[in-house]
Amino acid sequence: MTPDLTFPGAVLISSSIIAGGVLIGALTFAIDVPYASYAMVVLAALVVLGATVLVLSSRDQDGVPSRR
Repeated sequence: MTPDLTFPGAVLISSSIIAGGVLIGALTFAIDVPYASYAMVVLAALVVLGATVLVLSSRDQDGVPSRR
């Protein structure tokens, strides 16, 4: 039996989006953020990873009728 990863995937996506928004807000107000471009790439990769977890966990639930 595989664990349900819907909640961790959603938390990963939402926290990455919030952190990206904070970073963009800091850059908007001309606050110097070191390695901001690298951090944005990492946050984008985390959003993609979280979306992958959500898609794979929803696929697993379709196969098991007792989880619906």
